[in-house]
Amino acid sequence: METIMDVRNLTVSYEGKAALKDVTVSFPKNEITAIIGPSGCGKTTLLQSLNGLITEISGVRCSGEIQLEGQSIDGISKEVLRKRVGIVFQTPMPFPFSVYKNLTYAPKYYGIHKKSELDRIVEEKLRMVGLYEEIQNDLHKSALKFSGGQQQRICIARALTVEPEVILLDEPCSALDVQSTAVIEKTLLELKKRYSLIIVTHNIAQAKRLSDRVVFLKDGRMVETAKTSEFFAEPKEKESQEFLGGMFG
Repeated sequence: METIMDVRNLTVSYEGKAALKDVTVSFPKNEITAIIGPSGCGKTTLLQSLNGLITEISGVRCSGEIQLEGQSIDGISKEVLRKRVGIVFQTPMPFPFSVYKNLTYAPKYYGIHKKSELDRIVEEKLRMVGLYEEIQNDLHKSALKFSGGQQQRICIARALTVEPEVILLDEPCSALDVQSTAVIEKTLLELKKRYSLIIVTHNIAQAKRLSDRVVFLKDGRMVETAKTSEFFAEPKEKESQEFLGGMFG
């Protein structure tokens, strides 16, 4: 298995209380990995650790190592790390200005100012999330004027504008209806051809539909990781069996 990110003995504490306990896990390249587990098990903490966002929170202490393509993220500047490892949050959070400005904000920050190149990026990334045909005549309309599902796809497209290697998604469909969720899932399945995706989801059916590999956490521990088909057909650990059997969640 070729990996894109590797976590070794990661422990994260908030104000002295452990949220992750000695987690070691690897994430495959060009696959979708779903991080699942009961509420409060550390899913979002693990996700936010992967691009260093967790270190911005007051009172957090971290130990262990996370590697991106074999390099410790501690040796990568935050600016570069967050360009290489993008994140999309649970609630759609487009910037409060036009779709076009949302998608050109980061490229301009990183030095791209030629309008023809910015236009190309906007069209390409909106096409990648299946949105260009829907909104091509409204690119200068506020991103906040679109539906929740469209806003989430705008946020995913925005994350793609700096060509990340990894895309982190924290419950990206939890605020969306069934139809919008289906569109987002189809988008993610297309994106894994070019990117590595790591998604936190409480939706077990979604993890089963969408992911290639599952990471199951409980009480801050990594209980089991396996190919999705194997995990759902024959989980090895008793806690995994109990979770899938609905004994806790």
